[in-house]
Amino acid sequence: MASKDMCDETTGILSSIDRLEEMASKDLCNETTCILDLIDRLEGMAKPVPNDRRQKKYCKYISLFLSHFGQERCMVAGSTNEKTRLRLNGDEGDFDYLIISGISIPIECLEYKKNLPCFVYVNGSTLKTLFKGVQLIDGKYLPSDLLSEIKPEAFKHSRNIHKIVTQMDSTRGRDTLRVSIDHKIKPGLSLVHYSNPKCPELSMEQNKQKKDTGQIKQNIEKNLEGDSDESKKMMYSGAKALSSIVEGWEILNKSRDTEKTIFHQTYDPLIKAINCEDTLHQACPSNPKKPRLESSNDLSTYNDLPSTSGVSGKLNNESQGDEHTSVNDVDDQVTIQYSYKTSKDFIPVFPLKGKPEYLDKWQNRKRNWPPTNVVTDIYNSEFFVVAKPALVEPSKDIDFCLACNIGEIKLAKAMTQLQRNVILIIKALQKSALRNYTEILTTFHWKTAVYWVSEKTETQILEHRTEDNVLKFLRNVLEYMVNCLCKNDLQHYFVPSNLFVGIHKDDIHKIVPKIVEIKKNPMENLKNFAKEQSTDQVHFDIVPRSKIREFQKMHYDPGDNVVVESVVSLIRGFFTENKEVMKKALKKVLTDAVPFLIEETKDSNSQIIQALSRTDSLKSNVIDVAVSWLLDEMHNTKAPKVEDCKRNMFALVMKKFLTGNLF
Repeated sequence: MASKDMCDETTGILSSIDRLEEMASKDLCNETTCILDLIDRLEGMAKPVPNDRRQKKYCKYISLFLSHFGQERCMVAGSTNEKTRLRLNGDEGDFDYLIISGISIPIECLEYKKNLPCFVYVNGSTLKTLFKGVQLIDGKYLPSDLLSEIKPEAFKHSRNIHKIVTQMDSTRGRDTLRVSIDHKIKPGLSLVHYSNPKCPELSMEQNKQKKDTGQIKQNIEKNLEGDSDESKKMMYSGAKALSSIVEGWEILNKSRDTEKTIFHQTYDPLIKAINCEDTLHQACPSNPKKPRLESSNDLSTYNDLPSTSGVSGKLNNESQGDEHTSVNDVDDQVTIQYSYKTSKDFIPVFPLKGKPEYLDKWQNRKRNWPPTNVVTDIYNSEFFVVAKPALVEPSKDIDFCLACNIGEIKLAKAMTQLQRNVILIIKALQKSALRNYTEILTTFHWKTAVYWVSEKTETQILEHRTEDNVLKFLRNVLEYMVNCLCKNDLQHYFVPSNLFVGIHKDDIHKIVPKIVEIKKNPMENLKNFAKEQSTDQVHFDIVPRSKIREFQKMHYDPGDNVVVESVVSLIRGFFTENKEVMKKALKKVLTDAVPFLIEETKDSNSQIIQALSRTDSLKSNVIDVAVSWLLDEMHNTKAPKVEDCKRNMFALVMKKFLTGNLF
């Protein structure tokens, strides 16, 4: 499915870039005849693709399942939800996911930082019953690593799902090798998926490092230490049942090349170890092989890339330099060359119970935009806190930051086409003329400027997308940002806090002239962006060497301990839940997901798809049989029959049911 996601997005990107190339070739055009043409192309590059819908569906089903066990949930946020994610040549943009704890923090527990109240401490003195066993910092404050490390005290089940989803690994696609490396540049976890990566320091074979069944089994036993014998048997039964479900589904749908899917590439070594006949009785003899860090089959050679020595720059692949980077910093950086990348940011948050301070003032502020009904809707929406060190005098272990993600999504939905167009233009400028300053002036800063300028802009201008109105609004936003930089003061949109506090004056002196130049001639800068997108370029990122070492450690682990630990934790977590509640949760999710499942397998004409596509009664019976079989097998502690180990029992059970009900 991941390969399908990538193909869908790449096709859309290439078609939009082709239109940009055609536009860029028109050298004889003036501002008013070209600006809307360019915007149309940018809208094409930001148009939602099938994978956007998939990600929202995945979050919906996970949240629906988790709702049976508490208040934990997840959701897609950021530019994907706001429909302003700009897909570029070589960069498919970011997916932002909120991982929402089931524990709400009362606003009475918030202590706002003086002069910077968008940052808070959480007084945990009255929250001890919610966070049993958690040691308060200085005997008073809730530790922020409950979020940053997604601790089990704050995330009972979503923590384990998160670990499964965010494993750093490498997989083979149809025509490429994908590598995921954790950058950790934002609150929570940031994963970047690189296709066709070339990096001498990665130094890995095209095929996944061979795993050792004996070592994997030893790791399974290690992760089960302290569990009762019955619990261990249930753990193995559960893992076998889940793998049987996946394999059985593929058999029933007559799926081809299943061993090439990401699931099988990641979990087949573990499944093999679990299904080893003597797993329940003794550990198989292990013959671990030392991983080779060099191979003749490597994806890259040292001549493919410039040496990382002397290379400086930010995370953004186009960044040309950073005068503040020291020699030692450069030595700790690694260059990755790639064909294209996709980023996924997972941000753990605590929901707040009540309205944050200052929200009343925000609601009552005089403004032209957004409309009153939207203001009221935002005021009544949910707010969060995220683990993030304060901009000044940070206390990393206790600092939290207010997060207004729901409000930002509602603001985006309330925007007119003109406002969205200007945000896309600014994002295009960030990827071209302003590429060297994106870590100083972030997308969040620019969106904040758009919000403020929108409040003072006449409704007639916002609602009428003409060439003149677009350029006027764009220039107003640029001018507003210049003024904020010169004053070194950009106020948070919801909470009175200076987002520019701590920015170095030297950085301001470099950025301001560039923005002024763009304001004088925005079309010329946008045409340069169009030309860059229409030409082949070498894409590269600069990542910390420590992240490469983390990746190597996992990739070359013959015992697959990261995979083992995450799977064991996931299964163990749900074993503690009531069997009937689990059954209800699975049936509800599967029933809700059937239309999406049928759509995703529309090329299949298998019996099980036919059954799911017929009457609600038959669909319900199919789901009931499948869920009942799974849970019965997961809670079965008896040794399986020898003949059953050599065939897929789930497929046999479902075939028997389908034959009796379809014919």
